[in-house]
Amino acid sequence: MIIGITGTIASGKSTVSDYFIKQGYEVIDADKITKELQQKKEVLEEFREIFGEEVLLENKTLNRTRLREMVFQNAEALEKINQIMHPKVREEFEKRKREHAQEKIIFFDIPLLFEAHFENLCEKILLVYADREVQITRIMQRDGSSRELAEKIIASQAKEEEKKKKSHYIIENNGSIEDLYQKLSKWEEMFNENCRSGRK
Repeated sequence: MIIGITGTIASGKSTVSDYFIKQGYEVIDADKITKELQQKKEVLEEFREIFGEEVLLENKTLNRTRLREMVFQNAEALEKINQIMHPKVREEFEKRKREHAQEKIIFFDIPLLFEAHFENLCEKILLVYADREVQITRIMQRDGSSRELAEKIIASQAKEEEKKKKSHYIIENNGSIEDLYQKLSKWEEMFNENCRSGRK
């Protein structure tokens, strides 16, 4: 079974993934796949052709800071990036899924699961969410961002209420890591019990 882990920025998706890795589950990380793919020569060439030389650093790696600026300045830039990356991420995910076909449960950590229309890759979806003020504080502390930028980043993602409607399981993460791990432990116990009884 493929369970997608998603949520808005600074909701705690990575912490949730870390928990399941510690429990011995296979977790496929879409962000890591994306970064690995963006190191490939042919992918960098696609970025250069579309966005120009300014998206490459002197060492010919991707200038992520400049790319991020482009996205916030122009919505079309994000669409172009998605056109380059989404098919490649999907293909790599399918490959890794086949490599771990013996696993009963595989988690797919993908922040923009709904925005990328990857729902059909998952049998169940686990949404991690945090209140907006908690998200803003975490972004500012983690990235050193201004409040204004943090608010823009949150606003650029799909609305949380819509994500909740499309998800099978919802985990609230406004507290400490210890609180989150307790919730995940209870969820894991409930999920496994439902699987054993055939309810899921």
